[in-house]
Amino acid sequence: MLHFILGRAGSGKTYTARRMLGNLARQGAGKLMLLVPEQYSFESERAMLHLLGAKDVQRVEIFSFTRLADTVFRKYGGIAGRRLDDGGKSILMSLALEKLQDQLPLFERHSQTPELLQMMLSASAEMKQCSIPPEQLSSAAEAMEDGTLKEKAKEIALVLSCYDALVEQSYLDPLDDLTRVRKTLMEHDFFSGYTVVLDSFKSFTMQELKLLEIMLRQAKDVTVTLCADGLDDPEHGMGLFSLVKRTARQVMRLARENAVPVAPPVVLEPAARFRNEELKALEENIF
Repeated sequence: MLHFILGRAGSGKTYTARRMLGNLARQGAGKLMLLVPEQYSFESERAMLHLLGAKDVQRVEIFSFTRLADTVFRKYGGIAGRRLDDGGKSILMSLALEKLQDQLPLFERHSQTPELLQMMLSASAEMKQCSIPPEQLSSAAEAMEDGTLKEKAKEIALVLSCYDALVEQSYLDPLDDLTRVRKTLMEHDFFSGYTVVLDSFKSFTMQELKLLEIMLRQAKDVTVTLCADGLDDPEHGMGLFSLVKRTARQVMRLARENAVPVAPPVVLEPAARFRNEELKALEENIF
């Protein structure tokens, strides 16, 4: 089942999620996982240690998406190989541009410039995070009307396809880890029996959403905390919490597409963190 814990800043979403996991850990209630953004992993480990103590804290596994991928690869295979660093990416992208120089009429004049190199690396990173392979971009380009945009999309797809082929010959690109781990998890029931809590996220990349979909299919319960005052969006995308509410809708859509029931959200009282009325008023009205 999918659960939401919602609330404005300072309402106690993280505290509620940690306390829930703490209670389940003390009860010995199966496998427990707390999934947080990379920058909050150490803080979360320290907070759960303080909450549960050295013995019970071992019952709660605390991951970022990066650490989760590493754990899955260590369990099922996929960690072996040379990891590609930023310098290696630049060299391979430069080599791809050099190989295709005669096939890039739009970019030919700039094929060896640092600006084009960085633009292509940025495009590659964004496409990977959005789970869009170069073949999909190429197909989209073919469906466009003739013009500069079509040619530009075709050339970018050609460069990225060549770059990916060069990477696959000898290296593992860290940006592909979540895509690779999804393929692994499609073959293994890794999240079976888990209660998973995702805390402190505002949004998810497409790679992360696809992993979240597998969690919803396999796990016993999935709880997501989000900084929002509810699920409805009367501002139609223009409100303070509209981005976060869109994230909630994406997650609910994944649940429904996989026949996972969605529980009514828990909406916490606002501004529980703030000790005086002035700060509460500031939090509520500053934006």
